[in-house]
Amino acid sequence: MITERAMLAAVHISIWTAVKHDRKISRDVASQHGAHQGAGRYNKQLLRGADKLDELRTLAGQIRQYFYKITLPWSDEGFRLLPSNFYFDLMARMREFEAGFERGVESFLAVYPQYIDQVRPELNGLFREEDYPTANKLREKFGVKLEILPIPSGGDFRVQMSAEEQARVSREIDANVRQSLTRGTEDLWKRLREVVSHMVDRLNEPESRFHATLVTNVFDLVEILPRLNVNGDAELNRFADQIRQRLCNYSAHDLKKHDLLRVTAATDAANIVAQMDGVLRNREAATVAGEVSTVESIFAHMSAYMEAPAVV
Repeated sequence: MITERAMLAAVHISIWTAVKHDRKISRDVASQHGAHQGAGRYNKQLLRGADKLDELRTLAGQIRQYFYKITLPWSDEGFRLLPSNFYFDLMARMREFEAGFERGVESFLAVYPQYIDQVRPELNGLFREEDYPTANKLREKFGVKLEILPIPSGGDFRVQMSAEEQARVSREIDANVRQSLTRGTEDLWKRLREVVSHMVDRLNEPESRFHATLVTNVFDLVEILPRLNVNGDAELNRFADQIRQRLCNYSAHDLKKHDLLRVTAATDAANIVAQMDGVLRNREAATVAGEVSTVESIFAHMSAYMEAPAVV
């Protein structure tokens, strides 16, 4: 059961924006131009050159990047599908991230007064002391939180209602879970195709500059893909093995240095992309055919019902 193979996870990160809407200046600008008071907003940058704050933003980006790497899309509310075999990896990394984030916040707060003094002459008449929270208040505007929830299941639905209504809602829950799992699998196909397609593009440009990530990004994805493949898509695992064997044996430096090796790798990568596209087209055609068959079946039942003699 998927409820035993995965869970839902969300990472919530809050960082002070250091931006303030100046209502007075906004009104003054509107008046000067004879515009409506709500025609525009003047937002002040309260800090400039605050490298410690920039470091926190960079760390937040790294946290999200890692989280997205080991999870799959699930809902629009921020939750993503986390395979159970990544749970302990995520918890260990999040402890490291949270500790680093806390240190970064304290490091920023230690020089916060200096940043204010630095920006005071730059803002000049726009400077307002009250725009700057105290260090204790500001600390509350930063945080990193990991939230874990079980995957919903129609079988766990317990509400006081008729058996028929409960069965209907349970079916809807299970259908939504299946739909979200399908979306997660589609995301894996997209990731895999994009990273190999990018390799094709770069290898076909002999003068382009190769970075180590040209190969390492491919290798990293095919290494974790079987663990992310909670739906057990055999074709995905097959392509991951094929890519590992044919595209991950040489470094970007090797590919740049040896023309024949580069051309061979580019050809292999292009063939793999073509094969993937073929599989995806066949699946899409099968899905469309299935939907048409379902609609035809519904109409057939409806026609049979309409044509049936009335019971007197």
